Formats: sequence, structure tokens, C-alpha cells
Amino acid sequence: MKISIEAKSLAFSTSDAYSSDRFRNWAAVIQALLNLGYTELETEAILRSKWPRWACDRDPKRYGHCTSSTMVRFLEDMPKEEVNKLVNETFGDQLAIN
Repeated sequence: MKISIEAKSLAFSTSDAYSSDRFRNWAAVIQALLNLGYTELETEAILRSKWPRWACDRDPKRYGHCTSSTMVRFLEDMPKEEVNKLVNETFGDQLAIN
């Protein structure tokens, strides 16, 4: 998978996210989310949530070895409303300012 400049930049700015160290390649996770059609803001909200941890909790791979597929599988049936809710919970105050 080719990693875009946007994904690399977002990987750098979210490297402090709660579960970034659970994944083998954080930038690949981000690229997968962008490829699924999530915006950069939606992707960041997902990354900063506990969703990545929950995705890895469901995966038998050991700590630090989850892949982008782990996250994609977790989000397969996620309703868009849940992502919108997460974005508002994460960035609500900042969105209101803009």
C-alpha cells in the first residue's frame, strides 16, 4: 500500500494517540481509513479514540503487530452516525469556532 503525504503527516501528528503503538504501521492504518473515504478529521477522531484499542483487542496478533486490516474489520459495520458522534465528541468545541 502506498502511503500518501496526508497519511504520513497525520501519522506524525497522531503518534501520541492512545493505541498507536499497538499497530505495526500507524501510517498504513491511516491510509486505510482515508482509502475507506473517511476525512482527515474523521480519521483523526477515530485514531484518538479507544476504537483502535478495541479493534486490536479482537485481533489475536500480539501487541504491536496489529495491521490496518485489523482496523478496517472493526469499522466494517460502523454506522456513519457513530463516526459523526465521535468527531463531535472529539472536536466539537473546535468545530463550533470554525
